Amino acid sequence: MRLLDHIAQSSEPFLVRQDDGELWQLTGAAEFAHRVVGCPLRYVLSDELVRTCTALAYSDGDELSGCLDLLHLPAETLWVEWDEGARRTALARLLPEWAAAGGADAVRAGALISARPAGRAGSLRTFWLTRGEAPEAVVAPVETLLDFDGVAASNDADALLGGSAVTVRDPHNPQSDELLQCAAFRFDSAWQRYYQHITTDAQMRTEVIRRSLAAVASDVPMLLALFLLLAVRAQLVHHPVDPVRVNAKRSRLGRVPLLEHIEVSAPLFAQAERWHGERDGNPRRGPRLHHVRGHLVRRHNAIYWRGPHWRGHVRLGSVRSRTVQLQLPG
Repeated sequence: MRLLDHIAQSSEPFLVRQDDGELWQLTGAAEFAHRVVGCPLRYVLSDELVRTCTALAYSDGDELSGCLDLLHLPAETLWVEWDEGARRTALARLLPEWAAAGGADAVRAGALISARPAGRAGSLRTFWLTRGEAPEAVVAPVETLLDFDGVAASNDADALLGGSAVTVRDPHNPQSDELLQCAAFRFDSAWQRYYQHITTDAQMRTEVIRRSLAAVASDVPMLLALFLLLAVRAQLVHHPVDPVRVNAKRSRLGRVPLLEHIEVSAPLFAQAERWHGERDGNPRRGPRLHHVRGHLVRRHNAIYWRGPHWRGHVRLGSVRSRTVQLQLPG
């Protein structure tokens, strides 16, 4: 089942019992079940689209942060789901220094997005589907606030436990750092009270804050890249999935029906070969042969995606058309 179906079928409260016997009821997936069921637009991304969006987010050339004026959230309520392993693998290849932190045991991830009417600002809640024989949908304790015109929030991460919205910086990666300036993060109120109660020393507070922010902050660049592709009509393929036959069988077995959704892929970008180092059977044969990462090029309101490709001697193979123009509506 998709993560969205696990959430839609969640009904049990999320309870945590402390060693002293104290019981806490925290915000869990069940509290979002009705919102996922009622969400009018649900996207499930293909792995190749996840890789494309990750590459766009950290591309060379004109950076995604220079296109924020073109972004709009595509609907007032939207669900986006992806394979978390595909995203983490792509991110690790692009940023070798990046280390997985938080949510590393998740097999799928998703975001329930709420936008303001103009589509330039909104918020999202992040969810994961855990590994194991009995996969469980869990919700991140931190809510992400988006504003493409810039957010006003504290830059003191310690203020997170006090209920404030805080920003995150990435001093090791300029592209990521600029993109994160349109995002702020704050604890869900129930989780904030819980962490305030259990964090008894400074080291524990720092670790809770670090893990909570790391688990959601790295999703922002990929989602912004997706919003750009949706905004500039990048010829993404939308395949509606209506599980009528499956649901008929589930109904006969007394099971809850699965939700309709749209599978989104990007075959236009798939022709660009992804590079994993030296190509088998085609090693470097001269100093001019090199691999060029995919990158954005912006000319006023015209945007081009130049896919990853090889440059070098013609004997090593010709490069097919690698430039894709992304057209603005109207």
